[in-house]
Amino acid sequence: MLQAQHTPNMTGVLLSGDPEDFRALYDALHMIFGDSDYEAEDGPAIRVLGVCYEIRHAFMGHRSAGYKAHGFEDEELAFLSLVGPKQNLFISFETLWPEMLYVVFSLESFIQAYKRREKATLWDPNIAQARVLQATIFKLVEETVTPKQFTSFKKWINQEEMQPIQFVQYIDYLNEKWSEMDREQREKNFNIYAKRVSQVTPDYERQHERIMEAALHYECDPSEIRFPSDFYEHIEW
Repeated sequence: MLQAQHTPNMTGVLLSGDPEDFRALYDALHMIFGDSDYEAEDGPAIRVLGVCYEIRHAFMGHRSAGYKAHGFEDEELAFLSLVGPKQNLFISFETLWPEMLYVVFSLESFIQAYKRREKATLWDPNIAQARVLQATIFKLVEETVTPKQFTSFKKWINQEEMQPIQFVQYIDYLNEKWSEMDREQREKNFNIYAKRVSQVTPDYERQHERIMEAALHYECDPSEIRFPSDFYEHIEW
């Protein structure tokens, strides 16, 4: 099954599972996206597909891998008449916390679009796989924040119509700010960043205004404006 834990410095999420877990999630997310043209949601779609890219490279063996004990003792294996290794292979990859939170929030709008498009039921296997990813992150958030903060978090994900942030340059901005913090600062600001990636806040509006001003200055589409991204090459997980 999928598991999520903090990276050593709480810079991001280490998502791990066996190869089949990752393959099933990858296939489900692509079924949810289908061949639809998302136009206004191109920004959120690109970020979710970015995680799909990491998932794919993980089960191709291009990311991290290791072994975990499967939990069966010698006596239990003997009772089952089994002989084999005591560990199972797992694969994993890291994602910055603001990025991962934005992805699991944004994924909801694509799930709802898929339900309408395919007339999918509650038991649809593709939705179930996507929910596994959301639930895995949900569990780690619960273990990270205070009960009061988690109550707020649950309200944000229970909104009937979750509208993901469209100018996703803002997520790069948050990723950079997050990467500049130390672990203590991240612990204190975790819930603040969770709110910033889940809904429009005054901070988003300020950065959105900067993007529009820059687009006017350079006479280009706002989607062409980028925050500096060199920090991605120097992340201390």
